[in-house]
Amino acid sequence: MRPHFFYFDLGNVLLYFDHDLAFRRMAKIAGVTPKQMRTAVMDTELQIAYETGHISGSEFVDRIAQHLDKPLDVESILEAAADMFIANTHILPVLERVKELRIPMGLLSNTCEAHWQWILHQRYPQVVDWFSPVILSFEAKSMKPDPGIYEQAEQRAGVAPEHIFFTDDRVDNIEAASNRGWQTQVFVNADRLMQTIDQWT
Repeated sequence: MRPHFFYFDLGNVLLYFDHDLAFRRMAKIAGVTPKQMRTAVMDTELQIAYETGHISGSEFVDRIAQHLDKPLDVESILEAAADMFIANTHILPVLERVKELRIPMGLLSNTCEAHWQWILHQRYPQVVDWFSPVILSFEAKSMKPDPGIYEQAEQRAGVAPEHIFFTDDRVDNIEAASNRGWQTQVFVNADRLMQTIDQWT
């Protein structure tokens, strides 16, 4: 069934990302190993707290500094944490095709403020000017696969759940949307997604 609204995930759909690259850059600034940095961020609830907007960027860095027992410059660490994205240029024809079909597009992503500001600053062509609404976990105070962010997405799309199509690279996020009645597809690559879209014409 041809949808009335199309939500795209951000990470590993529009842009690829490499957490290890970010941890290496953050670790170099802090003078620790990448493993120590990863532990400070990922083996706690810190990343989740930041991505759901329950702590600020400065609090995020302060807590890393406390964990490592090292003073850290907030701006430098946040920039290093965000400098990990690579554009997926193959998705651009998909966006063009959905636009040709006059299906409104939105963005539905788990991300933090530092990452989003970095992405906006880079002005990636597959992100800028395509999406309305843009629903981000740090602003929604909820992250996929929790129900709250999907509820907000439904309200903002303004259509019934069964008329929303959503693609995301994570199976758990897709399952949560499917359970709400959305049309869904696990993102594998742009070509496979285009095959699905071509069936709507």
